[in-house]
Amino acid sequence: MFRDLLSARTQEFVEEILAPHFGGLISWVKDCEVLLERGQADRLATEEKRVQQIVRGFNNDWKRALENINQEVMRAFTNFKNGTQILQGALTLLIQYYHRFQKILAQPVFRNLQIRHELINIHHVMVEVKKYRPTF
Repeated sequence: MFRDLLSARTQEFVEEILAPHFGGLISWVKDCEVLLERGQADRLATEEKRVQQIVRGFNNDWKRALENINQEVMRAFTNFKNGTQILQGALTLLIQYYHRFQKILAQPVFRNLQIRHELINIHHVMVEVKKYRPTF
């Protein structure tokens, strides 16, 4: 029971620590996935401006945001093992959201967006994320 509670609170913390840096991307992904599940992909056609804001914002700030998240987690959790696990959880969740974001942009309604060419390759993001892995 305690492990389940710890896991739930850890997941909440991970979501909260990502929100200031990637909240726009995360909420947009969640909203779009709901529309896609309902078969309302045509309603996404009005999202071009929002997609541009998300992509450009991500491109400008993602590396700095990773460093800030790393610092916040390490300051909040002085126990290295716990802090590292939470940081890895946050970075894994970020990769998952970014992958889901790219999948949404692959939908027919977004195929002609010019901004898609400005997306950072997910493998490049993963390489940066791996820099925050403990090496021992």
